Amino acid sequence: MSGLSEIQTGLLLAAVFAVAFFYSSVGHGGATGYLAALALVGVAPASAKVAVLIANVLVASVAWWRFYRARYSDWKILFSFAVASIPCAFLGSKFQISPSLYKLVLGAVLTAAGVILLLRARWQTDDVAVRQVFWPVALLVGAALGFLAGLTGIGGGVFLSPVLYFFRWVKPKTTGGIAAGFIVLNSIAGLAGAGWEKITHAGPLLWLTVPAVIGALLGAHFGARRWSSVTFSRVLAGVLGFAGGKLLWEAAK
Repeated sequence: MSGLSEIQTGLLLAAVFAVAFFYSSVGHGGATGYLAALALVGVAPASAKVAVLIANVLVASVAWWRFYRARYSDWKILFSFAVASIPCAFLGSKFQISPSLYKLVLGAVLTAAGVILLLRARWQTDDVAVRQVFWPVALLVGAALGFLAGLTGIGGGVFLSPVLYFFRWVKPKTTGGIAAGFIVLNSIAGLAGAGWEKITHAGPLLWLTVPAVIGALLGAHFGARRWSSVTFSRVLAGVLGFAGGKLLWEAAK
């Protein structure tokens, strides 16, 4: 990519691979991580938004497929959230707002969620009692998270995972399959809202999808088939903590 040194390019490739690996292992696309990596090498987040959404779709699609194959998915619960989130993600992508206060509040929430997940991971098992999802609540949550996803240019799985986990609507690993599908659908809606012109101008950054997909293939395999629920919860806690810390760091600048 023009404007970056060979060292910066190498570091960016490694960072994108690592982000895709760890995020996909918990059913996430990695948008917050890609934006953080790009910012560290001097690429403005606004110019990378569409390319990041495209990478998000590809990585989350790999994760969705892996978790579905491992039977850690639930179509009914996914669409109870997505039916409202998709149009709201499209609508949210049309808005432009100042992100400073949003980053501060959201960063604190995600960081707190990561800490709580880390503390709870020590007694988390696959035998957790699952509660029934109340559809009106799912629709309202899906609409709010979808709009937030479209507004921020990410897929929204980083918001949905803690909700599914805290309310115990599904078993721990199933949050990965549902979050991955949620991200794919909302990211596509966000791309549709961005428009074809912005998509065609994302070309110089699309090479980032190569290390992202490779990382996702490996990460989703470990997350869906190899890692225990405790490990899965700890990695999810780390992802949330990283995303929250990144937002707080940006808000403090």
